[in-house]
Amino acid sequence: MSVLGLLTASAVAAAVVLAVMAGYVSRRGGSRAGVTLAVMLLSVAWWAAAYAMELSSTDGVQSHWGDAKYVGIELLAPAWLVFVALYTGREHLVTRTRILLLAVEPVLVWVLLAVPATHDLIRFYRASPGPNGLPVVGAGPLFWATLVYGNVILLMATVMFVRTMVRLSRTYRVAAVVLVTAALAPWAVNILYNFEVGPFARLDLTPFAFVLTGAVLVWGLYRERLIDLSSVAWGLVVHTMADGVILCDAFGRVNDANPAAVTALGLRRADLVGRQLTEVLPLPADPTAAPASETPDGPVRHDTEVTLGAGEDLRYLELRRQRLTGPVGARKLGELVLLRDVTERRQGEHRTAELLAERTRIAATLQSSLLPVGLPSIPGCELAAVYEPAGAAHEVGGDFYDVFPLDGSRWGVVLGDVSGKGAPAAAVTALVRYTLRTLALEHDRPSEVLRRLNDVLLRDGDGERYCTVAYAVARVTAAGVDLRLCLGGHHPPLLRSAAGRVRPVGEVGTAIGLIDEPELTDTAVRLGPGDLLCLFTDGLVEARRGGVFFGGDRVADLLGAAGGGAPEPVLEGLARAAREFHSGPLSDDLALLALSVPAGATASVAASAPWTGSLSAAREDARSVSSGE
Repeated sequence: MSVLGLLTASAVAAAVVLAVMAGYVSRRGGSRAGVTLAVMLLSVAWWAAAYAMELSSTDGVQSHWGDAKYVGIELLAPAWLVFVALYTGREHLVTRTRILLLAVEPVLVWVLLAVPATHDLIRFYRASPGPNGLPVVGAGPLFWATLVYGNVILLMATVMFVRTMVRLSRTYRVAAVVLVTAALAPWAVNILYNFEVGPFARLDLTPFAFVLTGAVLVWGLYRERLIDLSSVAWGLVVHTMADGVILCDAFGRVNDANPAAVTALGLRRADLVGRQLTEVLPLPADPTAAPASETPDGPVRHDTEVTLGAGEDLRYLELRRQRLTGPVGARKLGELVLLRDVTERRQGEHRTAELLAERTRIAATLQSSLLPVGLPSIPGCELAAVYEPAGAAHEVGGDFYDVFPLDGSRWGVVLGDVSGKGAPAAAVTALVRYTLRTLALEHDRPSEVLRRLNDVLLRDGDGERYCTVAYAVARVTAAGVDLRLCLGGHHPPLLRSAAGRVRPVGEVGTAIGLIDEPELTDTAVRLGPGDLLCLFTDGLVEARRGGVFFGGDRVADLLGAAGGGAPEPVLEGLARAAREFHSGPLSDDLALLALSVPAGATASVAASAPWTGSLSAAREDARSVSSGE
């Protein structure tokens, strides 16, 4: 094949390759940068195709194909400039007005070539062909102006592109060198051709050089092989992470560490690299002792916590060790160790624990001041009480109980529940307890005592607190214990007879501290030998499991099944049953108070009517119990 034929075939091949690359770019998406790159590649493809036709044509048609090359030549520089502006984030520079201005010079050149009178101002053929039949093209006076203009546009775009790439990261400098080389190759070849330097004087190899440039741009920028953005991004992420990252080889030696790990360990990076991980971290002797994440191939991750330093320099580090492996079945390649400094969190937890412990201690001290140190001894009667605060006992509750002497034969018995928790509730609890003691010495009837207490609470309370109270005056007699009971909005106590029958006693009135004229009724109750009276707050019956309450009927069943004997084991059994039913610490305070008459007395007479039926029916039955002095 002749030199002319080989050159023609090469130009056709270059045109096909460039057209294929343009089609690939256009299929990648509809971005403006992609469109302009496709236009640039198509312009060079047209240049190469027209050049092939020029080389293979006769004298009559050769000139037309030579002129047709300028469609691609004149589109190349503006397309490259617009592509660079869009790709480097300078979209604001690409306006319709600027694109029209860039189109002025190509249109003028095409018009000059189309008009015979001005054609030779751009280019013309010399009379005699060159060696091997290659056409010899002469340059008209305006050709040099177009050459300078086009090269200035190409230079501006290339400099803009390279400067942007280099400024982004040092990693791009190598890529920039490759891009510059690819961009300068066709430019240099075209300069050598136009200035007829050496063997380039007769051969225009510019379209062939653009095959290299197009391949670099398409493969490097769109296939992400020239510039590995992922490794750059991941490296930047690891380098700036707040958590420490240590990379170890298969033998446990430190291979690399990010700045956060260096800071957490208090060592220089140079002092870390190359050392065994166990030399710089107090790891457990058996890594499998730490919680592990399992896979079909075994544990691949272990989480633990280590401490460094001592005293004021003590630091806590959460440690995660991740095994690095190759394909399935391959041996261990290394290990990734993640460190998180949790010193501030641990110190905060310790301070919080200390504050809660102190708060609990203060709450317990304050709560104890609201409860009697011990229960008095009443002849012929046994007393027991249980108090359990809600939750972790960090706050003072509003439940209270008290037993105090009124005279030589009578005793005041009270159990109550103030609304709310904390210091405000404690203040009201103290007010209620000690005011009731004072009023009980001045008034005999429990209902009158609670009415006076209601007046005091409305007058001296904070207006937001109220309480429920069960107050009774107990008198020991030969037959047992006689009580006069009044309920200020409180749950009715449960009376368990010596025979094991359980019923509520008392009539529920109005809670104390709500209204000026509460409804309060005294109920007479007699405890005979073997009988037991249990008073309790709502923390017992409102213990819950899901949506089910412990309830009064369950309390009655437990009391009936407890049998006779001392009241203390009975109350402890009730409290334990409520805790177990609630599945954890109670959500409300719990107070229990019980009075019982030891078995062995000769009589057991109850002042209230006999009871049968359910607990709710017994409350209605209790309303028939007589009241009086």
